[in-house]
Amino acid sequence: MPVPAVRTLRVTAILALVLLASGGCSTLLTAAYLLQPADMPAEFNGLKGKHVAVACRPIVELEFTDAGSARELAALVGGQLGMKVRRAHVISQQEVARWIDENSWVDYPTLGKSLDADLVVGIDLEEFRLHEGSTLYRGRASAHVRVFDVAEKKVVFEKRLDNFAFPANTGVPATDRSEPEFRAMFLQVLSQKISRCFHSYESREVFAEDNLTF
Repeated sequence: MPVPAVRTLRVTAILALVLLASGGCSTLLTAAYLLQPADMPAEFNGLKGKHVAVACRPIVELEFTDAGSARELAALVGGQLGMKVRRAHVISQQEVARWIDENSWVDYPTLGKSLDADLVVGIDLEEFRLHEGSTLYRGRASAHVRVFDVAEKKVVFEKRLDNFAFPANTGVPATDRSEPEFRAMFLQVLSQKISRCFHSYESREVFAEDNLTF
């Protein structure tokens, strides 16, 4: 057995003994889960090797209050896809934003054709809010994510993200973070949630986010 593998087994065994002595079986299971995470597969692999545009459109009720959040979300999702989907060429968000500003909105395939994209990841942002009561931050969002084949003008993947909450189990006191800081954190986590539809990832990433404390 290679030396690194032996060392890994020794570390795992020692940690297991310590955890059994201190925390019992449930703690041991958690440690095993973290030490040997199972990669989660992409739900849609079709972005590989494609020219991809990412656009986010808020519903009318959010257009004047959170249009900026929609654009930032598109940029963050595009950045994640560019880093984590092999051979995907993600069209710059500046080009996407420029087209949207210069043209009356028609539909995602028209945008994609104008930008020479093969596929468009279209995100319809249906809910976006940061507050839970007057003293707590807790982000909530709902979105309809679709992938459009530009040449065929058809949807090749879709997923609904309903009532996504961050943090998952509690609110963050407004005295602990400024609103811009919390908004940036929430947009980052939301963008990761969406982009994971298109690339494999380690399940411990989601475990860590769900158990994040402030």
